[in-house]
Parts: sequence; structure tokens; C-alpha cells
Amino acid sequence: MALPATDWDRYYAKPAATARFTRRLTERRLLGLLRGTLGGQGALSVCELGGANSSFAATFLEALPIRSYRIIDTNARGLALLGARFGDDGRVAWEQGDVLAPNPAHGGRYDLVYSVGLIEHFDPAGTRRAIATHLDYCRPGGLVLMTFPTPTWLYRGLRALLETAGLWGFPDERPLGFDEVLAALAGRGELVHRSINWAILLTQGIVAVRAGRSHRD
Repeated sequence: MALPATDWDRYYAKPAATARFTRRLTERRLLGLLRGTLGGQGALSVCELGGANSSFAATFLEALPIRSYRIIDTNARGLALLGARFGDDGRVAWEQGDVLAPNPAHGGRYDLVYSVGLIEHFDPAGTRRAIATHLDYCRPGGLVLMTFPTPTWLYRGLRALLETAGLWGFPDERPLGFDEVLAALAGRGELVHRSINWAILLTQGIVAVRAGRSHRD
């Protein structure tokens, strides 16, 4: 039986009180990784999947040499919030789209394709499809970066406490092991980074891959 879906309208209307702190820690971690892996490249084209009302776009646009930044998400409310933040920035565009039904127009276009906390909201087949979309949208030699909750003892214990207290808002979140994520990436690129972000307590795996040629090439 399918799990109830996360209420993303509610999430964007009222993020968790701890979100600002954990996002700042994640942002710092990812920015350091991107500077190390993308350093020396020219102006970058970026695609953030599942990035409605993006928590990271503003900092990345300021800190990295980005010429275009596209955000794709299914949630209309979260996407509408981007207008007030980036409506005057010609580098930024957004659209409603589904990572499970990729738009061929985006195939092989971007230097960086990334998501933060997206691929865990599907069943195993959906997760594989979502990972494939990251790779399909990335140009050969570009970078795919994904973060996802991973079931460490710390994650399991803290989530159990939050669920007991009625404070858990992500019923369809399925923590992923590295084996599952790396198996979906097999043959599609070179692994350049793998780590766990322990600092945010609800531990997140981080994987970065240098993309190979698309299956459509």
C-alpha cells in the first residue's frame, strides 16, 4: 500500500522551525563541494530538481559563476514563491515539471544538475527514474549532485521521536542506503564524492557523479 504523500503546500506555507539552521549547514557543505569539483569551469548552467522556493539558489548564484539557473518542481505554490525572490534576475527561470516524467528538451543541457531531499520521496522504481532524470539532464562531463536521508542510527532514533511526538511531516520519506543510490548510477558516470552529513542530525547522504554520455546518445 502506498504511503500518504507529503503535503508540500503546507510545508512551503510553514517550514519546520529548525529548517533555517539545517539548511545553512547543508548549504555550507554543498557549496564547499561544488567549489572543489566545479572550480576552473566557465559560466555554469544549473538545473535544480525539486527546488520549489529553493533554499540554495540565492547563495549559489552569489558564490558560483552561474549564467543560468532553472528550477523544476511539481508544486505550484512553491514555484510561485520564487517570483518575489528572483523575478528581476534574468538568470533564473522555473517551471512545473515532474522528475518522473522528464522533458526531453532538457536532455544533456546542464553543467550541474542537483537536488536536495528529493529522490527519497518515491518507491524504489520511482527513485531509480528520478536519479536517471538527473543524469539525462546533465551534459557529458557535467556534475550530478544529490542528497538524501540515509538510515543511520541517529536518523532512525530522531525520526522515531518526531513521529511519536506527532512532529514528522514527511510520511512518504524513504531513507536510502548508498547501495541503492549507487546501483542506480552504475554505468552512467564516475563517482567523485560520497559522504554523510551528520551535522544536521537527520543524517543525509551526499553523492556527486561526473556524468557520462546519456543513454539516448
